[in-house]
Amino acid sequence: MKHLFWILYGCLFLSMVAGFFVHLFLHPHIHFFWEALPIFSAIYGFIGCIVIIIGSKALGYHWLQREEDYYEKHERIRSEDK
Repeated sequence: MKHLFWILYGCLFLSMVAGFFVHLFLHPHIHFFWEALPIFSAIYGFIGCIVIIIGSKALGYHWLQREEDYYEKHERIRSEDK
């Protein structure tokens, strides 16, 4: 498992270095001032992923998660109605 994390960190580092070199040598067309930062895309993508993860956890907790005896309660209610 540690091996996979080192591979992940290596890929992240290489991605940031590649983004830095793209800004140095290719001179992309910049629309906004923050796009001039060499690692803006990496930071923006990382923050976007964090927001998606936190949002999905909140959605799952508040909308999808049920009590432990959720189905047993409904079975008891149905059996009492008969």
